[in-house]
Amino acid sequence: MKKTILVIVLLVSTVTIAQNNLFSNISTTDHYQEYKSVIDADGDGLYDITDRGSVVKFKLKHLPTGEGYAISAIADLGRNKGDYINGGNAVDANYQCVGYPFESYIKNKSNNNALVAIGDYVFYIKNISQDGTSYNGVSCVYINVGIASNKTQKKPKMSSLQMVKMFTSRGSGKVAKPEIDYGKEHKTLQSQNLDKMITDYLIAMKTKQDNRTATQKQSDNKILKAKEEEVVAKKESKNAEKTARDAEWAEAKRYNDSVRATPKHKDLERRKRLNESNYQGAKAQNIVTLRNNSRSDIYVSKSGSRNRGTKISAGSTASWDCDYDAHLQTVSKSGGSTSYRGNGRRVYSKNSGCGNTISIN
Repeated sequence: MKKTILVIVLLVSTVTIAQNNLFSNISTTDHYQEYKSVIDADGDGLYDITDRGSVVKFKLKHLPTGEGYAISAIADLGRNKGDYINGGNAVDANYQCVGYPFESYIKNKSNNNALVAIGDYVFYIKNISQDGTSYNGVSCVYINVGIASNKTQKKPKMSSLQMVKMFTSRGSGKVAKPEIDYGKEHKTLQSQNLDKMITDYLIAMKTKQDNRTATQKQSDNKILKAKEEEVVAKKESKNAEKTARDAEWAEAKRYNDSVRATPKHKDLERRKRLNESNYQGAKAQNIVTLRNNSRSDIYVSKSGSRNRGTKISAGSTASWDCDYDAHLQTVSKSGGSTSYRGNGRRVYSKNSGCGNTISIN
């Protein structure tokens, strides 16, 4: 008789925990408190839930046919109000949500991390299995703390005893970790075996998914169709953007071509070419080209210059100011340093070959 009662209790518990789907389990009017550290140090299923984060409200999106497809946790209080905190979108190619109308999670396909909603809690679990019944840990949790209000988030308080514990344990002389009071909702969750809670939920929902009717399974196809339409829409949007850019470039080119075709612009270009030609001609009259016909590199400089002059590689040329004499430099090396001195023979006399090429043998 006791065994029969136990089986009935387990069945009732399983039915109760799996009666809602992912999207109906999440409130869009209540506040949820984020906790970013959820650690089970000894593997007993009881987690230390710490590092309080943002107070969020969840936003949900549904297809016109009723299937939920997007979840967003948005900060609703404090300085980061309005910031996107977490979520997923099953219509996005990077996410997946199946098992409608008993969908139990939405996962990121790149890392298999998934959002799961059970009662007053939304868990972000790590590396959910392919069949959706097991996982490797909890990354963070969002705890429903009631109806949303405009009150500012308060910092958790510590009692006098907790303050003492923060500095020392009795008689041990060791620093102790303070027990911060995060509220009754936090205490309620931290006292439960999360591994059992989440695993029981996933298994119960998987059983429901496996026993769906053909009509119910069509909801998965609706999500897949929406996903395909989103891919097409994004592609069309990119194509439209490219078309718009191409049209802008074409219009700009058409306008520029029309400007270039005007007599005024043609005359402007003619005068620019004439000015350039005159400049180059005047420049040529002030420059002499020195050609090195020897078999080794040389340096030329003004007379007596101790700075490195103009290098002219064997068989190459270099430009030289027509108004100055050019002398070969003596190059000497000592103690790892190189010195230059323009005391060699004169290879060009000023103003003697402007605009011409002078050979150095």
